[in-house]
Amino acid sequence: MDNESINYNRYRWNRMLLNGFWFILVLTIVLECLYLTITEEPPGEFIRNYMIKPSALQLVTILFAESMLRFLKGKYQDYILIFISTVLSFIIVYIHNSLNYLLLALFLPVMVSIFYFQLKKLAFALINTLSALYLLYWTNDLVNENITLAGLTTITVMFSVYSLVAWGILSRGRELLEHLKSYFESHQQLLVKTIWMDKLAKTDALTDLYNHITFHEYFERLIDQNERNHLPLQLAIVDIDNFKQVNDTYGHRAGDAVLKSVADIIRTNAGTNDFVARYGGEEFAVLYTDKPHGEAHAIVERMREEIAKVTHSSLNGKPVTVSVGFAEYSTGEGKEHFFNRVDAALYKAKNTGKNRTIVASDPHDSQSQLA
Repeated sequence: MDNESINYNRYRWNRMLLNGFWFILVLTIVLECLYLTITEEPPGEFIRNYMIKPSALQLVTILFAESMLRFLKGKYQDYILIFISTVLSFIIVYIHNSLNYLLLALFLPVMVSIFYFQLKKLAFALINTLSALYLLYWTNDLVNENITLAGLTTITVMFSVYSLVAWGILSRGRELLEHLKSYFESHQQLLVKTIWMDKLAKTDALTDLYNHITFHEYFERLIDQNERNHLPLQLAIVDIDNFKQVNDTYGHRAGDAVLKSVADIIRTNAGTNDFVARYGGEEFAVLYTDKPHGEAHAIVERMREEIAKVTHSSLNGKPVTVSVGFAEYSTGEGKEHFFNRVDAALYKAKNTGKNRTIVASDPHDSQSQLA
């Protein structure tokens, strides 16, 4: 997980905790209002001592936390909120010192620290809890009178034991998270490996274009799409002229360099929705899927001319040319007939001078036209 995500999650959880503090403030006010109806103390004194005074102290404390959440970054927000929870619980217990069971509120910092899943923050929270307990014991006379040293020791042990339980929960949670992380990493590695193997199975290793098998799979789907939706579909079969002579004269390494260069030019001239494959040897196939006939033919011609202009250092600065057979699919024609029609146009281009594009005749017309 990146730092931006970590900081976002930290701020979101801290915001939720701070909202919880606001809820505690509202809840204490509501409870004090209920106690007001049954208390034997004078209403004015009760409102002043048990409602206005603690509520004001809690309000100032929470507003301080709000400002710290805005100005502080990272882990410092976490420690501030743990400390704020300590102050809030201390205020509640100190004001209502006659209610011994409220001492349990001092455990609030430990509960808050569990949200962070970090043992050092749990330790910080326990220190805060015990500090608040002893400060309360030495500064509040009523608490000092009602709780003996033995009782204080018992409460200390109780808080420590509860914190050990929290430590066990955090440790187990961290262990599960590590296991989950390890699982996802291994799953991700397997997924990457599967994708990579799938890519190897579908692409040509030299040119990184789709291979012969993948071409025919995609070709069949596009034929079916054309039959159902009448979408435009053109096929160009591109063959490098005199490629055997290139290999015989300059070697297969030079031939590989030429194949890569020609493949890059064909790919560059293809659109996002077009399909480019190395059909075999020095032959390439391009399926144009979203263009009218004239536009696709113009692209093929531009590609052919660009290939003829590029010189190759592996051929001592000489260029290569390509011959192209091209046609548009006619609905109802069928895959095999369409491919053979384009292949025949390529054969004618190779045998009528090369470095040219022959547009295959219409399925119902026996003539081809030279481009």
